[in-house]
Amino acid sequence: MSVFRGRTPWTEEKKKQPPLFSNGEKAGMALCLAMLLFAISDGDVPLAFFSLSFLVYEGYNVVSKVGGERFHALASFLLGLGIALFAGSIVMAFF
Repeated sequence: MSVFRGRTPWTEEKKKQPPLFSNGEKAGMALCLAMLLFAISDGDVPLAFFSLSFLVYEGYNVVSKVGGERFHALASFLLGLGIALFAGSIVMAFF
């Protein structure tokens, strides 16, 4: 006699989708948004570019996970823009 352990073997269990953002990423985006608003109100351009680069990078993650192959060009553009904003913020901070 086979044992099914309380369920039939032919039913498929619905797999839970992993969340789009972890709790740390959500907290980081909230802090980054607060830094961006402070930088804009204070006139600190390198800090604004730095925080905007992180938000653009997280936008890249959203587009690549949600859009898949259909929005590959947009995801690549957001990745390049995030890297360029980060490099530009470093250059503006030191020069």
